[in-house]
Amino acid sequence: MKVRVLFALVFLSLMSFAFAQQEGGPQRGFFGNGMRGTVTAIYGNEFTVRNEQGETWKVETGANTRFMKDRQPAKASEIHVGDMIAAAGEQNEQAHTLGAAFLIVLDAEAVQRIKQMEADFGKTWTAGKVKAINDLVLTVERPDKKTQTIAVNENTSFQKHRESITLADIKVGDMVSARGALQNGNFVATVLNVIEPRGPGRGGLGNNPENGPQQSPQQPQ
Repeated sequence: MKVRVLFALVFLSLMSFAFAQQEGGPQRGFFGNGMRGTVTAIYGNEFTVRNEQGETWKVETGANTRFMKDRQPAKASEIHVGDMIAAAGEQNEQAHTLGAAFLIVLDAEAVQRIKQMEADFGKTWTAGKVKAINDLVLTVERPDKKTQTIAVNENTSFQKHRESITLADIKVGDMVSARGALQNGNFVATVLNVIEPRGPGRGGLGNNPENGPQQSPQQPQ
């Protein structure tokens, strides 16, 4: 589960960046579950996918699912058996089903980029829910349920909705993402973003009507 949650965070950040490039819209926060694998069958809007662990999953899509192929927005009809895909949304572990908010066809470069971002998580970028703020140190709970501290200083840039804010604007309970580096075992942020989950009724997950739209965190660079 921890691997899937981390993958979803990485995948959604890539999706957010890609769609923002196309649409120029703001990036919002969403920590969900995701998976990647090869499409083995297609039944209407449902894709059968075998993941890297050899498990078979049903990926359900709907009118609000966002597709991407060849770095461009795509349609479900452009996805074919044999494609390597990644999807993220609401996951049912027992049933091995996923209601997809996002689905992207991956080329070799995208797979490598995802793996690199996974490897860099907690080192050059991190994200999580703020649990405490003590002077210039934020304690966050990451999507993999690990706790990490983020130190800020006079060189840190604070942002929300692409607008500049200050440390005082950040509260316990906020979701944040940060770019920076480990220094003596501590993560020191050069950029810290407050990211907001979107509420119900603004788009949404594939065939899961109980959940509203949620786009991804900002692209770590």
